[in-house]
Amino acid sequence: MDFETIVYKESPDEGIAWVTMNRPQKRNAINKKMILEMGEAFRQAEKNDDIRVIIFNGEGPCFSAGHDLSAEEQYPSTSEERIIWERKYYFDEIMYLRNIRKPLISQVHSYCIAAGLVLALMADIVIVSEDAVFNDPVVRMGANSQEVMILPWVVGEKKAKELLFTGDSLTAHEAFRLGMINQVVPREELDTAVYEMAKKVALMPPMAVSLVKESINNTLDNMGFTNSMKMHFASHLLSHSTEEARNGMGNHKRGDLKKYFDERDKSFKSSI
Repeated sequence: MDFETIVYKESPDEGIAWVTMNRPQKRNAINKKMILEMGEAFRQAEKNDDIRVIIFNGEGPCFSAGHDLSAEEQYPSTSEERIIWERKYYFDEIMYLRNIRKPLISQVHSYCIAAGLVLALMADIVIVSEDAVFNDPVVRMGANSQEVMILPWVVGEKKAKELLFTGDSLTAHEAFRLGMINQVVPREELDTAVYEMAKKVALMPPMAVSLVKESINNTLDNMGFTNSMKMHFASHLLSHSTEEARNGMGNHKRGDLKKYFDERDKSFKSSI
């Protein structure tokens, strides 16, 4: 199957599928087309009984720079349109990725920002290169973080507040120390490390693995995971209507992105 913004590959004999973001010239900035194509690819892998594990990665200089904020991307202008848009293309697709009935491995290198961060952390296993950098700068732009707030669940309350209150970044080794990711390897060993993990998981009985994943996800749901995501999503949508968000997230429409980001981050030591 041909896609414009991703590459989808299967190796049925090994039981592995790859979903690769493929907008390297845009640093894999995530647009509507990519969201639709990724959804189609993940569903194809989930339906194929020969596929036992899915690898999610990005082509080019980094994993993902987050949402595509360029001028050619047409974002909703009314609250009603934004609710429909973000529910369909962001919240529902992110939660689908979390609950996909096959093990999912994220392979992260270099920058993993905002929407890219959330997508990567929806995976069951996250393996990263030593140059990986994790960041959610959306609060700096006047909105209540991403559509799904995963950080408190993977780094704990205090560190999540620090990261979101400041917009600061995490290095790969800091993320590993906090338990946010599974492995850190040299950049040149990343492909091999992920592939070896995928092969190991693919050897396991697929129904048992699927049920284990569901049990662990249900455990987190009993602790409030899904309801917390729903409540956060409502707050995130509300934050878009504030003057802070209009002055922040709307600024990129009035000038080039580099100028906007430089202005946004000039008061901070850590910038993305």
